[in-house]
Amino acid sequence: MKNLPVRMARWSAGHPWRAIVCWLLFVALCLGVGITVGGNPATTEDFRIGEAGRAEAMAAEGGLQQRPVERVLITARPGTGTLDLTAADVAAKDVADRMRGLSGVADSA
Repeated sequence: MKNLPVRMARWSAGHPWRAIVCWLLFVALCLGVGITVGGNPATTEDFRIGEAGRAEAMAAEGGLQQRPVERVLITARPGTGTLDLTAADVAAKDVADRMRGLSGVADSA
């Protein structure tokens, strides 16, 4: 059995295109099996490790969880060096209006 890697290397060197096709088929097979088998999605409890995890669990039990926050930074165009405040205000209003239209957004400022 210890000569198996040597034999595989010799065969791969003699048949490079067949070796590449075999590797691609092997990867596709592994990917297909992985998709078919599936997995278990992680929950927030899975990440509660150590003191920080215990603190997060206590906050969740006490109803002290903070709501998710999204922040948008509006900057000047690269190379211009200055920010057009009028265009920035229009962009900020546009982003706020679009965020208000989403079902998962409670507030937008």
